[in-house]
Amino acid sequence: MTASARPVRLAVLAVAGALYAAAGAPSGDTDAPFRSASRPRALALIGDRYHSPVYQRDGLIRALVRENIPVTFITEVTELNAASLAAHQLLIIFRDGMNWPHGYQKGKEVIWMTGEQQKAIWDFVHNGGGFLALHNAQGIYPPGGLYYKLFGGDYGGHPKPYRFTVRVENHGHPVTAGVEDFQIFDEHHLVKYYLDREHLLLRTIAEDNRAAAGGWWREMGKGRFVYLSPGHTVEALNHPMMQRLIRNAARWLLRLDER
Repeated sequence: MTASARPVRLAVLAVAGALYAAAGAPSGDTDAPFRSASRPRALALIGDRYHSPVYQRDGLIRALVRENIPVTFITEVTELNAASLAAHQLLIIFRDGMNWPHGYQKGKEVIWMTGEQQKAIWDFVHNGGGFLALHNAQGIYPPGGLYYKLFGGDYGGHPKPYRFTVRVENHGHPVTAGVEDFQIFDEHHLVKYYLDREHLLLRTIAEDNRAAAGGWWREMGKGRFVYLSPGHTVEALNHPMMQRLIRNAARWLLRLDER
């Protein structure tokens, strides 16, 4: 395995206290930064041909550390399995479904997610886990499989990046608490959305009025799922409203406000 293909791992546990304090830990709870060992843990699969795992890692850490959620990042897709999920309570996927072991020529891509991996994710959510899917996590996965059945949507393509509006459709859901409409320069994913309006959180709208579902939630079995479509650019991922959405989603998926 080459150095570039080697899994990228980073446990936030060791640094969560210092970063959380710097980010502004609640003044009335001075022990909060030191309770990471008892917090729910996240597993984040990041990085693909079109998205550097470095900016993804940095953007996710900013959000998760403020909620004191330890996270392990992986880039090797085979490390997403039932065993790794069993050690975590939150799954984050921030990459597409393609690998390119035979070069980057068109038609050489391989869909990497196996039936066993789909079943592992399906069982993880139905048994009480939380699943946060970001940006291109709906892109080019096995058609007709459990992954898309869980997702409630599908890949619809995207034009080149431009500036568009992210509009909040449901102000009453915990994921959108404190979130206002915002504009970003990003890939505008024209996601296919198969659920009803009740589950829609965000809509993305271009200047020419092209619009698509930009985020939604659902509950399946004992677990929860959230999808948020922005995140291709550093600007989009680190926008204060996007950071707020990620933080809110993590809290809701892990039921932190119910603990």
